[in-house]
Formats: sequence, structure tokens, C-alpha cells
Amino acid sequence: YVPSLLVLIAIFIVRFVFSMISYGSGLPGGIFLPILSLGAVIGAIYGVFMNQLGLLPHVYIMNLIIFSMAGYFAGIGKAPFTAILLVTEMVGNLTHLMPLAVLSLTAYLVVDLLGGAPIYEALLEQMTMPKTVQQLHRPDRLEIPVFFGSPLNGKMVRDMPWPKEALLIGIRRGEQEVIPHGDSLIREGDTLVLLTDATQRARVKRRIDALSAALGKTHQNS
Repeated sequence: YVPSLLVLIAIFIVRFVFSMISYGSGLPGGIFLPILSLGAVIGAIYGVFMNQLGLLPHVYIMNLIIFSMAGYFAGIGKAPFTAILLVTEMVGNLTHLMPLAVLSLTAYLVVDLLGGAPIYEALLEQMTMPKTVQQLHRPDRLEIPVFFGSPLNGKMVRDMPWPKEALLIGIRRGEQEVIPHGDSLIREGDTLVLLTDATQRARVKRRIDALSAALGKTHQNS
């Protein structure tokens, strides 16, 4: 049984969209299986399309699925030899070794000529610190205590206009250190841990103090 072309295209679109949503959310997860499954669906789409045109016998569709998995993995991960060995091990024989090698190397060269980056490096760049922090010459930690009655108490991290020269990397709460996100609440007794450049440390401290003072005045007026 071979699914229809429209069914395969729908499967590819749904799989691709959900993969983007999953990794766009920033949640941890593997990308190894999604790459192989998307490659397999692409091979199936091409094989069924060629079969319906009468240009490819039905028996060769499975071969195209195998080749496409290797080619897609080699292009996305820019690791052709890993793709060759991986798919060969999955198939369990060396019959497809030569076409796997040709397709994987071709996919790698095309992506390289187009200036594509490996998927793992691209994801790491999106998930790590902003460029303003990556370019710090002398990274330094600045700790800001939140005292009793501080106007920072009860504020969400996303509602605070943090200095561009600094990045909030942690909230120390007792013996625990909370990884901050937009919905994190700042509480009395917390210690805010910011990462900044050593040359900007005093400036960031003054801006945080000024921010606290401004929030205090706003709270009093309200």
C-alpha cells in the first residue's frame, strides 16, 4: 500500500510546521528523528510522483525514501559521512552504499555553496545569549539584592526595562537559583544576577538603582 501524493504532502507540511513550533518554543528536545522522518517523507513524495507519471516502478519507491533520508540529513546537518554510515546501519546492508554516498555528498555541496549553516550550530545560536552579551570582552557578574519593601517586589521580569548592556541570567532565592523567564516574579529577599561587561558594571548598577527609584515614586503616586 502506497499513500496518495496529497496525503504525503499533508504529512510533510504538518511534520514540518510542528517541528518549527517545537524548536521555536525553546523547549529542549531532539532533532535527530525529525530530520530523518522529513527526509523519508520527501523521498516518498518524489517516488510516488514519479510512479504516478509512469517514470518509476513501484518497487523503487522504498529506495528513494532511503536515499532521501541520507541526503536530507547530510544537507541539514552538513555531515555527509555521518549520514552515509547512519542510514547504511539503519538499512542493514551495503546495497545502497554508492547511491547514498553520491546523494549525501551532493546535498552537502549544494548547501555549502548556498552558504547554509549546520542545523545544530543554527539552533545553538538561537538558544544562547544575545549578540550584545556574546560580544562582551570582560564578562562580569553583578548581583542586585531585592530588600524588604523594594519596588521591584512583585514585578515580572518581562515588565522591567533592563539595561541593554546587561542580561539577567539568574534569580537567587534562598539556596535555590531560578532560571528567569518572562513570567518570573521578583520577590523580596531575591538576589538578581546580571551578566555584563566589567567596564559597564558601575553604569548598570546606577541604572538599576535609578529604575528602582522610579518604580518607587510611581508606586507612591498611585
